[in-house]
Amino acid sequence: MAVCEIWDVRGRLDHPIDYAGNPEKTANPKYTEADLQAMVDVMEYATNKDKTEQRYFVTGVNCDPTTARDEMMIAKAQWNDTSEIVCYHGFQSFKHGEVTPEQAHEVGVKLAEKMWGDRFQVIVATHLNTNCLHNHFVVNAVSFTDGKHYHDNKANLRLLRQRSDGLCREYSLSVIEHPSGRKKPYALYQAEKQGRPTRDNVARQAVDEAISKSYTLKDFDRIMAEMGYRVSFDPNRKYWTIIGKGWQRPKRLYKLGEDYTNDRIMERISKNSYAVKFSRFTDPPKQVKVYRLKGSLSGATKIGGLRGLYLHYCYRLGILPKNKKQNYARLHHLLKDDLMKMEAIAKETRLLCRNHIDTAEQLLSYKGSLETEMSALLEKRKKLYSKSRTAKDEDTKAEVKVELSDISKRLSTIRKEVRLCEGIAARSDTLKEKLATIRADEEQQRKELMKNEHRRRSGRTNRPNELGGI
Repeated sequence: MAVCEIWDVRGRLDHPIDYAGNPEKTANPKYTEADLQAMVDVMEYATNKDKTEQRYFVTGVNCDPTTARDEMMIAKAQWNDTSEIVCYHGFQSFKHGEVTPEQAHEVGVKLAEKMWGDRFQVIVATHLNTNCLHNHFVVNAVSFTDGKHYHDNKANLRLLRQRSDGLCREYSLSVIEHPSGRKKPYALYQAEKQGRPTRDNVARQAVDEAISKSYTLKDFDRIMAEMGYRVSFDPNRKYWTIIGKGWQRPKRLYKLGEDYTNDRIMERISKNSYAVKFSRFTDPPKQVKVYRLKGSLSGATKIGGLRGLYLHYCYRLGILPKNKKQNYARLHHLLKDDLMKMEAIAKETRLLCRNHIDTAEQLLSYKGSLETEMSALLEKRKKLYSKSRTAKDEDTKAEVKVELSDISKRLSTIRKEVRLCEGIAARSDTLKEKLATIRADEEQQRKELMKNEHRRRSGRTNRPNELGGI
């Protein structure tokens, strides 16, 4: 079974090529030097050895892997291409344990030759750094034969998958005969893969909690409403639906999984017993931990500004405190909207705390210092590139290469922090508004609870004496 996908790349051409051919990913740490040489022998037998960097399972189709970027740029210059799309980056992932590295790479090269080999330059790299072997394809957006562009449309994606399935059958690999459902968004896929909360995960958590506390559908509906969800049990519709506050449209419950179909929910609720549960009149006292602190807290200052805002929002969102199991189903619906952004918010919080940034002026100043440093490094890197081209001594070239590598790493860090600063500037006002709305909603809920409690107690005092004054 092989899963295929491809997408366009805008910007610098060397980034996807460097990623696809990264030796840390294509070199297999489980193999010794002797094993790698044996793999080289297999690659020489299975593929065209004149075009293969066998040691790292990198092959060029219509180009040499070591000069692929330059060859692709020459093709673009030859046909005067000025498109924003510089190349296409695709992958072909195999089922765990189904193929060897040699087979995976051979299938990938054949697929590239069948799909693009007559008109385009392609780099094929097999990555061995995960449990599921997978091929990466870097395809020049411009044909070297006629200067026409490759188009990433549904027809070409369908053709790519059909040819991949054909090769899988040829190599006796499993194939998904009847794929169902639409493609899952990449951000959602990554969030689920990394175990981060998503809208579906939080909805499942809410449904599970409601079912565990319900004896009837009415109980289930009431508890779901308390958590900010509305469930529709319309008898005229085949499937029950759920919609949360802030959702644009309802979602069919069965799409959350096998345990969330109409029949399965009723079955799970029916297993809850009405039997009386006996418990102690008083629970044993909990052991209280006592901590002794040196000094006084009288001089402690409260963290405010941007740091305080982000730290408080992280606490409300469940990022803080760390290692605490969070019940995301009980979050306010405005907080649920940001669950997919937890990683970005956490990074922005760390930047603010690390640099003690509390005001918008300090944030702007810090961003300015980063941009100034970035300009100086770019100018220095430009001079080093010129020095590397003119240097004749190999030692000098090696030193320049190391210095260039250090500058590139620092530039990467600076660019990330600049993006974080921009994110903080754009997000901070929104966070303030959300927290203000959440506090207002919580205050309204508190008042309603107190009002209901007052009514309940008033009703008891006004009730007539059933014992007739005895």
